[in-house]
Amino acid sequence: MKNVICVLAVAGLAGAVSADVVDQYQGDGSVYMAGFGQTDLAQSFQTQSAPNITGAGILLQAGIGSSDNVTISLWTTLPNGGGQMLASASAQGTAGEWVDVFWGAVAINPNTTYYLDFAGNSSLGIAGSLNNPYAFGQVYANSGYGGFPSYDYAFRTWTIPTPGALAVLGMGGLVAVRRRR
Repeated sequence: MKNVICVLAVAGLAGAVSADVVDQYQGDGSVYMAGFGQTDLAQSFQTQSAPNITGAGILLQAGIGSSDNVTISLWTTLPNGGGQMLASASAQGTAGEWVDVFWGAVAINPNTTYYLDFAGNSSLGIAGSLNNPYAFGQVYANSGYGGFPSYDYAFRTWTIPTPGALAVLGMGGLVAVRRRR
């Protein structure tokens, strides 16, 4: 229950201002998974309770490059499979740190698979895991979005939860809150 109280307290600080919270999270970045010099980098994921997505983030591999622009796009299916891009944004990323991008709330269907597509300077890399830590998705990489079912990039998605969803998100181990301006 502590996480729920924390979310409510942070959201309450802003009065009518809402807060983005992490919805999906795979934080294991123990392996250097891919360099942005590779093509067709994506991660599938499945929303659990949130009715929208307001952004996404990826953990950049430490020691690979320094700092540059990273673009994350949200898709209905993989881009080469006739997917529709729902949102896209860019931010400055630094090796060894999370880079998050945000866009206006995009309505999504809970319990549905979506895809994050990653692009950036070829000097940067993405961290992740080879041990299938995220059961609701997988890595895609290389020409044609080749699938790697037991691999996951270290990623997170952001949402503005509905009041009834706060308990679900909080009980799931909330890791971050971002106050909207």
